[in-house]
Amino acid sequence: MSEKHHINGDPADNAWKNLAVTCRNCHGLVTAKGNLGARYTLGEVLRYKLDWEKRCTEDTDEIDLPVDEIHETRLIERNEHEIYPFEMEEGDELVFSIDASDPLDVVVCDEEDAEAWSDGEVDEDDDDLPLPAGYLYLMGLSECRERIFTALKHGSYVLLLVNWDDAVTEVTIDAAVWAADE
Repeated sequence: MSEKHHINGDPADNAWKNLAVTCRNCHGLVTAKGNLGARYTLGEVLRYKLDWEKRCTEDTDEIDLPVDEIHETRLIERNEHEIYPFEMEEGDELVFSIDASDPLDVVVCDEEDAEAWSDGEVDEDDDDLPLPAGYLYLMGLSECRERIFTALKHGSYVLLLVNWDDAVTEVTIDAAVWAADE
């Protein structure tokens, strides 16, 4: 899902040179105010706008599309988790960004490890990491612009989001699997 961003901040100015296409998550990062502030500079927005326009004018037969993708906003109940499965080939890349109202733990792991962990089959000797064995761990994450995980082999991988908080957490996730270059 995309949104239009008014580069000069004036929503009445719909001149082409003042408009940039962004995903919902990035639009929030571009327009953020207050203590956190904007995450993209005006120069970055203009560079991404020009890159986007160039990609849109290229021959569509040559544009790569993701093998799989998910874009959603949902609530994760307190002390619950959400599993996003992806079938990947060796060298495929899982590219994702996350924006959450409260900190989450994020793990990329094999699907069977996530399922065993979800069913309560954990390593009793590992008190420091009550999460499944994985390839990528991001702890206490509430905002993540773009992370990339590259599959080591063909298999079923998951992006696991865990809410340890005592409150419901709203999370927006944008994730896509891109095929390895051949």
